Amino acid sequence: MIKLLAVLGLIFVFLVYSFFPVKTERTVEIPYGKTSLDIALLLYREGVIRSPISFMAIHSLIRGKLEAGEYEFKGWVFPWDAYLKIHRGQRKLYKITIPEGFDLYDIAKLLEEYSICKREDFLRVANSPETAKRYGLRTYTMEGFLFPDTYYFSKNTHPLQVVDVMFKNFLKRTEHLRRKLEERGLTLEEWVIIASMVEKETAVPEERPIIASVILNRIKLGMPLQIDPTVIYALKRRGEWKGVLTRKHLQLDDPYNTYYHKGLPPSPICNPSLQSLEAVLNPAETNYLYFVSMGNGRHAFSSNYRDHLKNIATYRR
Repeated sequence: MIKLLAVLGLIFVFLVYSFFPVKTERTVEIPYGKTSLDIALLLYREGVIRSPISFMAIHSLIRGKLEAGEYEFKGWVFPWDAYLKIHRGQRKLYKITIPEGFDLYDIAKLLEEYSICKREDFLRVANSPETAKRYGLRTYTMEGFLFPDTYYFSKNTHPLQVVDVMFKNFLKRTEHLRRKLEERGLTLEEWVIIASMVEKETAVPEERPIIASVILNRIKLGMPLQIDPTVIYALKRRGEWKGVLTRKHLQLDDPYNTYYHKGLPPSPICNPSLQSLEAVLNPAETNYLYFVSMGNGRHAFSSNYRDHLKNIATYRR
């Protein structure tokens, strides 16, 4: 009898001990398809819990769904802390900053570098007309509508969730500007397309309203826009961009080539900043129709082709 009580006492002490917290600093990857026992044993081996028994006891009470993913445990961790974190899907988050002017191909590369999702998976979702239709956009892609900002994503996030978070941020951050679209006579898609070209043409804040005025002036007169970055984007979509734009590229028969086709490209060519979006709604009042790079990040503007040729001769020697 005494031996039985001693054994029962030891079992009780062990059970109580198994619920004690562990001081740790570990990141644990829980693969898809693992059972609750597999997860309990993994956490035990990684030193997150003192015994698989405590985790399984909690699971027998809650019977919750356990989410796969990467989880971070810091400080004193009780077994129910570990269980609830995994049950709630509170995965480790990575800070990722999408710079202004990044296009879908730049974003896809960055997401893959952080293991948020695979490049090809993101591009398949973000470039799908069905995805754009899902959000009520009259374009063939989500390009331009994924707001450049700092985000927090866990590893192996579904690409559609990434798109959803970034598009909803676009709507939130541009709400005050979108009220002015009707006044300017622009659709949402036209606005973002023009802003994306402004974004790619200059990084100088005070030049953006001027660049916007040139584009809008050319549209009004029915002139081809002849925006170099649209050709670069066409080449990126084709997987042919090598970092150097040639005269031959300007003759490319592609809907995004604004040298070859009049009017706006079919969609934005990058995800523009608020400054570029604002510039399109509040362009400078000019009669400029041309601009040429001065080689220092700024541009020389002109209202006629003769002066434009002079600027080319001056700045492209």
